[in-house]
Amino acid sequence: MENATTGVAQQEARARIEACIAKLIELRAAGDVDGLVRYAAPDIVFKTGIGRAAPFHAEYRGIEACADLVRQVNVNYENLGSRLNKLLIDGDQVALHRTTRIRNRGTGRAVDVDMWNFVRFRDGLIVEFAEYPDTEAFARLDATDG
Repeated sequence: MENATTGVAQQEARARIEACIAKLIELRAAGDVDGLVRYAAPDIVFKTGIGRAAPFHAEYRGIEACADLVRQVNVNYENLGSRLNKLLIDGDQVALHRTTRIRNRGTGRAVDVDMWNFVRFRDGLIVEFAEYPDTEAFARLDATDG
């Protein structure tokens, strides 16, 4: 009976993570920074390589630093929505591949960008979030020529 109970608990934990990832994708497309940070632990660490021309290549620690990053990204780019291509869950660790349509607010150019994210949860909240976008796609997005 214990194995069945453990299996049910694991399935429920996986379902919670799947729902969380879907909600995060929805909130990101809506530009809802306050909604996003509700899923973050106070000591969250966010690592990103977003944008080639923008100063977003860094590690951010804590909710306010991460929220400020997303706000800065929202000034330069509009997230037009994502398609989740692959989701792998191993306990509290998640890897996902998504394709996001992003519009450069300065040029108006919109490009599909493949993104790879690695996420770690603790007590239902995100403690680590790493994002690795396709830099060639970002170069096209940020290009100043036609």
